[in-house]
Amino acid sequence: MNIQSPEIDLYALYLLRLVAKHRGFTAASEEAGISQSALTRQVQNVEGKLGIKIFDRTTRSVCLNEVGAVFLRETESIPNILSGALRRVREDYLEVPREIRVGISQGLALAHIPGIFHAQQQIHPDVTILVSQADEVTLLNQLSANSLDLGIFTKPKSLPSTVVVKHEMEDQFVIVAPAQIELPKEKDFKHWASSQKWLLPSKGTEIRSLIDRWARRQKWQLKESMELEDFDLMNQLVSLGMGVAFVPRRSLSSLARKHQI
Repeated sequence: MNIQSPEIDLYALYLLRLVAKHRGFTAASEEAGISQSALTRQVQNVEGKLGIKIFDRTTRSVCLNEVGAVFLRETESIPNILSGALRRVREDYLEVPREIRVGISQGLALAHIPGIFHAQQQIHPDVTILVSQADEVTLLNQLSANSLDLGIFTKPKSLPSTVVVKHEMEDQFVIVAPAQIELPKEKDFKHWASSQKWLLPSKGTEIRSLIDRWARRQKWQLKESMELEDFDLMNQLVSLGMGVAFVPRRSLSSLARKHQI
């Protein structure tokens, strides 16, 4: 028996996403530039073709149900693939200025990033770089959905099949402490570490997992006093005497108060 797939176009997907975004038909129809009744018919038409309900409706709200959430998640990359193809055609054949969309993890030291962008513009001065920051999970989702061209983040244990590693570099981590704190001898480091106030990356990030695993192997007890997503800010706080931290050595290159740590 041949089962034909229902025909659903990109415009219908666009309308479904608007309804999910606004959790209702009124605001979604205004953004789409069509009447509320026309939008309702479009949604009902898609649900009829699929044979399932995508939204749960009440008199006050319209919410994606479990099936709808799966459907929109699995089709998320489709509009971005088309958008990317159109962008490539415009850039290659219509002389539209080229762009590259780059996402940077909020948990990275940014000291070396300007050098990367500078080198890119030296090689391709005609390419505009559009930069955004997000957490690592969001970046992976954006890369998988083709809404980013490049992501710069800590490599996780596993990557989606749609994401390809183009370049890797290692960061050497060091412990930084306020200049007024006297560092112990190597044999006393375990006791010293347990008595300090630590500035640490946010729980759940890849960097925090690496630090926690290393500390457990050393049998160090790290007393967390603050969670931060920015190593450059960590260095600033350490220089003000607010604690000690693990940071990438390269992050120190942009610190004006080096003499204070």
